[in-house]
Amino acid sequence: MAAIDPVCGMSVDESDAPGTFDYEGTTYYFCSSDCRQEFEANPADYAD
Repeated sequence: MAAIDPVCGMSVDESDAPGTFDYEGTTYYFCSSDCRQEFEANPADYAD
């Protein structure tokens, strides 16, 4: 299943995502560790 990286907008395969992060009960998937780190530092800026 595909997810959208909330930081850069790239499509990410959930089963092969380089990074994930759980925030307020939702798992977010990332295309890179850089995007994951950016989200982790400012989750409210990117969460839906």
